Amino acid sequence: MEKNSLYASAHLVVAAIRIHEHRHGGPPTIEHICDTLSISPEEGNRLCHKLSSLEIIEALEKSGETRVFIKNHLNIEKIPSQAETRTLRAELDEFKKSREAQIQKIKSIQSEQAEKKKKLHEELEQRLKAIIKN
Repeated sequence: MEKNSLYASAHLVVAAIRIHEHRHGGPPTIEHICDTLSISPEEGNRLCHKLSSLEIIEALEKSGETRVFIKNHLNIEKIPSQAETRTLRAELDEFKKSREAQIQKIKSIQSEQAEKKKKLHEELEQRLKAIIKN
């Protein structure tokens, strides 16, 4: 089992929820899970959102707090146990590529507009010359 796999992280999050419920007699917040697992709040929110979309956990927001419950821990077994392939570097590279594509599109539109402007200017110049000759 890979350390950074979603499968392993799902087991850890469910275990953290169970530990908190045992110790404190109630469901934990995402911050409690992050403290238990020693992960950043951003990573905790990402994991909880992902596990919520897989219907493994359920987040209930009440009085300004989001409490997390185990919905169906058996859905963890449907997750492949390989490490997540999308890393921050891969996402950054993908963003850069999409940004470069947008820049190229903008440049092509600008060149088309410049060409149209040039043709319009030439046409107006020819009309003006025709008017002056008459």
